Amino acid sequence: MIAFLLFLQIASGSFPVQMGSKVRPDTVTVGQRFILLLKVRGPAGATIVFPASVDSAGENSATKPQIIGSPLIDSVADATGTTRTAAYRFAAWDIGVQRLGLGNIAVSANGKTVYVSLANQSVFVNSVLPADTTLRQPKPLRPPIILVPFNWIPWLLILAAILLALLAWYLWRLYRRRRDRPLPPYEAAEKEFERIEAMKLIESGEPERYVAMMTDVLRTYLAARVEGVQRSHTTTELLAASAPITTHASGLPQLLGRTDMIKFARERVSGEDARAMGAHARSMVKSVEDHFVALEKEKTEKSAEPAEAEKRAA
Repeated sequence: MIAFLLFLQIASGSFPVQMGSKVRPDTVTVGQRFILLLKVRGPAGATIVFPASVDSAGENSATKPQIIGSPLIDSVADATGTTRTAAYRFAAWDIGVQRLGLGNIAVSANGKTVYVSLANQSVFVNSVLPADTTLRQPKPLRPPIILVPFNWIPWLLILAAILLALLAWYLWRLYRRRRDRPLPPYEAAEKEFERIEAMKLIESGEPERYVAMMTDVLRTYLAARVEGVQRSHTTTELLAASAPITTHASGLPQLLGRTDMIKFARERVSGEDARAMGAHARSMVKSVEDHFVALEKEKTEKSAEPAEAEKRAA
């Protein structure tokens, strides 16, 4: 217990002030709660005001002693003086001698006020570490953890290459579909006629082959365009099946009959006759195609007439 008597002198006179203090327990560990008891006696009728918190002007630290709750204060007055006591509950968070940081006690009497300092109030805080802590050697520092950022660039390049490959494959498929798409019969026949002409068979001494190939194109066209005609038909069967377009294929029996003689009886043909027979086959294809185009146009116009009539009537 620490107790002492203070006598404060002021300009107009003096009055005695007694203060006693006690820390219970006076030695604590980190975080352990302890009690500070203060007892002050002043003149009769004096007003004694204890500080309600630690001094804000002192050291501001998270580990300094902290008041827990509000202090308990009691007053006792008698004929010779006024006695007032206060009990503070603290907790300290650092080791060694820790000042409690309370402000001054204000004592007022006869219109005068004096202040009693509590700056020397302290507690001793013991360490909770084992006694042999200082003998232990700390482990060496671990090497720093290096976080290498993930490199997305190679993966993005791979993804772009895959997408480009898929796009190229898709375009190739579109190209093959368009390339392999069957042409309309007339366009296919014209393309084949051009191919045979480009072979220069007559100039190379193969007029018979030229005639056979040109009439084969004619047969293929008729099988694709004329209902009932098949590519495997003999000449007689083909002429019978193509009766509906005979008027638009003038000379078809004569051309096919002579071609059969050239193909199967090895009849010889001059270059001039071969060229004429090829031109005849090509012209028949054009004539038959014009006939079907005209029929389709007429059919379209007839189907459109009722709609136009309804439109005019409306």
